[in-house]
Amino acid sequence: MDIAKIDLSVEALIGSLVALSVIFAFCRIILSDDAVVCISRKSRHSWKSIRILEQACFCNVCEILLTPSAGLFCDCCGLCTHSTPQCQRQADRDFRCKDKCLRNAKSVQHLWVHGNLPMNVNCSTCGEEVDHHTATCTDTDPEPGLDGWRCAWCQRCYHNNCFKKLDLSTSCDLGEFKDMIFPPYSIVAARTRESMRLHLAAIHPPDIENWEPLLVIANTKSGSSTGANVLSLLRGYLNPLQVMELGSRGPQDALQWVAKTSPRPCRILVAGGDGTIGWVMNTIYALQIKPQPSVAIMPLGTGNDLSRVLGWGPEPPSDLDPVQILRSIRRARSINLDRYDLQIEKLHYRLPIQRHPTKTIHVYNYFSVGVDAYITYNFHKTRESRFYLLSSRIFNKMLYFCFGTQQVMQPDCERINQKLILHLDNKLIDLPELQALVFLNIDSWGAGCKLCELSNSAEGEVRWQNSISDGVMEVFGIVSSFHIAQLQCNISKPVRIGQAKQIRLQVNATVPMQADGEPWMQSPADIRLQARSQARVLKLEPEPKSRNSSN
Repeated sequence: MDIAKIDLSVEALIGSLVALSVIFAFCRIILSDDAVVCISRKSRHSWKSIRILEQACFCNVCEILLTPSAGLFCDCCGLCTHSTPQCQRQADRDFRCKDKCLRNAKSVQHLWVHGNLPMNVNCSTCGEEVDHHTATCTDTDPEPGLDGWRCAWCQRCYHNNCFKKLDLSTSCDLGEFKDMIFPPYSIVAARTRESMRLHLAAIHPPDIENWEPLLVIANTKSGSSTGANVLSLLRGYLNPLQVMELGSRGPQDALQWVAKTSPRPCRILVAGGDGTIGWVMNTIYALQIKPQPSVAIMPLGTGNDLSRVLGWGPEPPSDLDPVQILRSIRRARSINLDRYDLQIEKLHYRLPIQRHPTKTIHVYNYFSVGVDAYITYNFHKTRESRFYLLSSRIFNKMLYFCFGTQQVMQPDCERINQKLILHLDNKLIDLPELQALVFLNIDSWGAGCKLCELSNSAEGEVRWQNSISDGVMEVFGIVSSFHIAQLQCNISKPVRIGQAKQIRLQVNATVPMQADGEPWMQSPADIRLQARSQARVLKLEPEPKSRNSSN
């Protein structure tokens, strides 16, 4: 045997083993829990269009007024520049951005940004309003330009003359929202052997009174560009690392911040629809994070039923004010929300009857069977089509209206009650002729229709009290698609079926179903529904009216 050939074979084998080890290490980096939580200590700017700001801005490099089409701003520190390579490169070179992570530090220094102050702010020294264009407190007729100073961390603003009197050596206390911020000195980053990138290793709670940091997770595919705008505006008021987009892996990567903050509590702002909110709360439950973070909502979906019930509104505000958003989250109170387990066991009607393993779906808002689920199912099939190009709430509502009208003319769920056997708390229910059954945890269904409230409108009826944390579901019947339209116009009432803690539904034929707006076609199955645990959510109460306000 040729020795040279043996040597070549050994070298090839060694080379293959080395290549496999590299591939294995790379896969381990990609699949590890901490790998995706990457941190950079470099203070790089994050440039976005100044259209988001909806105000006039001046370039921090050449001090010329920016046009909306040619202006950029850093959504981390607020620096503004022209989109031309010359100004942008000089801004990156001459001006620092926020330090997202600091090593061997116990405080953070002010980061002063010249000009482009927010609208309607007061000077932190003299208390007088700082004009957005002319930030001086002595000149009688100043020219507009790049004037005034603002700290990108604490958000304090000063006139030019007041700023000159400040002691610039003092540390920053992070301002009004310090109890919501992950200070850069509290974040511990480390390198792994397999990667040169920094990863989130730990979080050391800062010495801040009532510190309960806020994590922001936005689904930028919901609500057109609103989700991206929410992220950009809140990065300027928080540590940019705690404001993140919902990625393809879901919220698991973002929630590692919450897990590493334990045992200190956290708050989470979820910007998205009901499906996104359920996804986040399901992941919190799966990761067994203790204590459970409290979830606030920025409604970006079409229905936004949970957002309506918790006081966050049916749609995002027309004016996205980051200060108002953060103050509302601080003012909201944390409450429990029932989490129901929907257990589905498929059946095959052969002798003997075959049962398949149980599938469990978590339900927070409602579960329904019939025409409303079929309308939602058709809508989702259309939205997933490659021909679906428009993404707006108005267009989505038009699609729902079209599919609902189609079901009035050609009903596909007539006498669906004949395909169902319902038990409430182990009692068999005789169902009337229906096209849908709705099981409610919250009193908002179909984009704001309050079925419990409508059912209490008739005189002599026993009032049903809906609670989101009592472990009891209210069950209603829907007669037709036209009945849905009447309910949404508040000119009819639903059919009362009953209230129960334990629900069993036997399905004898394929029927449309939906849970929290996520639809599917269900083959024959034995379904059980019961509250097993609870999530924590933030409920926003209306602001008390001022005593001096007019009646």
